[in-house]
Amino acid sequence: MSHQERASVVAIVICLLLNGYVSVRLWQLYESGALSGENAPMVWAQSIAWVVPAAIVLTIVSNIGFAIASKGRKQKTNIDERDHLYRSRGMCVTLFVFALGFIGLLIGLATGWSVVISLTLLYASAALGDLLGQCVRLASYRIGY
Repeated sequence: MSHQERASVVAIVICLLLNGYVSVRLWQLYESGALSGENAPMVWAQSIAWVVPAAIVLTIVSNIGFAIASKGRKQKTNIDERDHLYRSRGMCVTLFVFALGFIGLLIGLATGWSVVISLTLLYASAALGDLLGQCVRLASYRIGY
C-alpha cells in the first residue's frame, strides 16, 4: 500500500468516526431542544467547532502510527502524474457534492428553513463530499484507472 492509499484509508476512517459522533451529538441536541431558539446557531457552532482540529490531530497521529508500524518496509513516497490524477478526481467529487450542499443551503434559507438546519445541510454535504472523494481516490488506486 502506497503512502497515498494509506492516507486515503486514514481519512475515510477518521471521517466516519468523527462525523458519526457529530451526528449522534447533533441529534441529542435536537431532541433536547438546544437547537431551537435564538442561541441555536451558537450552540450548533460550539458543537461543531472542535471537528477540524480533532481531524488534524487524529490524521497526524494515525499517519505517525502507521509510519512506526511499517518502519522496516519500503514504501512509495514519491508522487507522479497518476497520483495527481487520482487526487484531482477525488477533489472533483468532493467539490461537486459540497456545491450541491451549498445550493441546498441557499434554497433552504430562501424557502424559510432555520439557520441550524441549513448549516447542518452544509456540514453534511462537506462531510459526505470528503468521504466520497476519498473513496473515489482509494478506488482509483485499487482499480488502477
